[in-house]
Amino acid sequence: MRFITDPRGLGDPNSEEVPLQVIGAGLPRAATSSMQAAFEILGFGPCMHMAEVLPHPSRLRLFITALREKDDAMRKKMVRQLIHGHRSICDLPVVYFTPDLLDEYPDAKVILNQRPDAKLWAKSAEESFWFFFSPWFKWVGLLWASDRLWYTLNMESIKLTKEKFGSDTPFTAEMYNRYNEDVLAVAKARNREVLQFKAEDGWEPLCKFLGVEVPDQPFPRLNERDTFQMVKRIFIAKGLLSWAALFGATWGLWKVTSRFL
Repeated sequence: MRFITDPRGLGDPNSEEVPLQVIGAGLPRAATSSMQAAFEILGFGPCMHMAEVLPHPSRLRLFITALREKDDAMRKKMVRQLIHGHRSICDLPVVYFTPDLLDEYPDAKVILNQRPDAKLWAKSAEESFWFFFSPWFKWVGLLWASDRLWYTLNMESIKLTKEKFGSDTPFTAEMYNRYNEDVLAVAKARNREVLQFKAEDGWEPLCKFLGVEVPDQPFPRLNERDTFQMVKRIFIAKGLLSWAALFGATWGLWKVTSRFL
């Protein structure tokens, strides 16, 4: 299941570097899963997406370290390491490094995938993700290293959005608009063209911008809202069962040892 397992694995870190060709800079819940599928259909795969980050604690750790790194050269080195082997990127957390990616890959095409309405985006994002930013997730997943890392990554996201966009939460319409404005400003400062794209636009503008032929298949329309609800249920069940097992083992040990006291 996406976000739980990753059949692609981490790849070979010693393999020849693949130049990044496409930067899908939009936020999650702005058709990022559809964009990942579209990029890979068009030959720009593999595409890094959050679904390829969460199953790997080592990637989570490095993303957290990179978000905290203030030295530009060190951070850019980490980012190159993180996306090694990928021809395109989209979704969090990698889109937080869009300025670094623009500097490191001057020939990469930049696409800002968007939702038609900022308020609808905020509602959708909060419904999908807020549990994973909550203290409830922190405690229910405390016994799992990957869950702790994901929560830590989310706290770094909150810190970043507060420092950079003046928002206490990543899921407001105001933050969404400020983020998109920032991407456009950062690209303009580097004389980079940006395609502002919505999934409803279909293949034509995307393929024209990327200089490839329109494929003979419908534009992918993937909605992972239901998937994320299932992921939430799995994480809750996994956490509660782990706590139950821990308390059960502790109680059993106490019962056994109490006989000898």
